[in-house]
Amino acid sequence: MKMLRMSLIALGAIALATTAEAASLNKQLVDLESHIKWSAVDNEWKNLRSDWVTTTAACDSAACFMAQLLELESHVQWKAVDAAWKNRRSGWINDCKGATNRDEAAKLLLEFEANVRWQAVDENWKALRDGWITRVKGV
Repeated sequence: MKMLRMSLIALGAIALATTAEAASLNKQLVDLESHIKWSAVDNEWKNLRSDWVTTTAACDSAACFMAQLLELESHVQWKAVDAAWKNRRSGWINDCKGATNRDEAAKLLLEFEANVRWQAVDENWKALRDGWITRVKGV
């Protein structure tokens, strides 16, 4: 019985760590989005954003997180991303659909952010970016 209790406690700790990590990554996604200029997203985003933020903050799985990342990316205009993104985007979308853990999700979030042009983000992002990258990487 004691062994079962210890196993359940350990599983609970793992679940909490995973939930905390997911919440942190959710926060980083919302943080990135908050620094993307309105001129860099399509007009539809203005109506979707509030619900997107709420849903993103509540995500508790890689699948939910990836869906939210894909949703954001789909509303970012082509002028707001590097030209090379056109070639990578299809593979990136497929990678997002197959992501199953935090490390994969973080890598894909970082890749998207790296392709967002400086002109598409506000001035504050440039100063915050290095710390943001560290938090996304989980170090």
